[in-house]
Amino acid sequence: MNGVVRMKRMTLWGRDENDESLIEQVIRQVKTVTCTPKIWYYDNPGEEPTQVGDRVRVYNRQGVHRCTIEITENYELPFGRVDERIARGEHCADIAEFRADHAMVWQADLEKEGYSLSDDLVIVVEHFRLISVEPK
Repeated sequence: MNGVVRMKRMTLWGRDENDESLIEQVIRQVKTVTCTPKIWYYDNPGEEPTQVGDRVRVYNRQGVHRCTIEITENYELPFGRVDERIARGEHCADIAEFRADHAMVWQADLEKEGYSLSDDLVIVVEHFRLISVEPK
């Protein structure tokens, strides 16, 4: 990355657009990982993928900047190869909870786009650390 810090943005929400539980988990530093199906990760041509060292401003669905994180790891792997470290970083008790939570969130949208949530679906895994919290 040549010592240049790139600033990116990310929007997080929970069960609905007013649920900020994921952001609160980031702020409490119990959520230190986020995962996205690869087919969605690269779907914004105006936004380059994150790299290790990138700073990311985290926003809620209303567009309010809540905190800033720094990417510490970024890699791809099949959904079926998620391990305990990833599950715990996503604030899940275990791999089974991770799979159930992500199936609930991803399955319908993947199917609408002609994909299925299988063990072979490639996901992008981003580990991060909290840098700062914005006042409410």
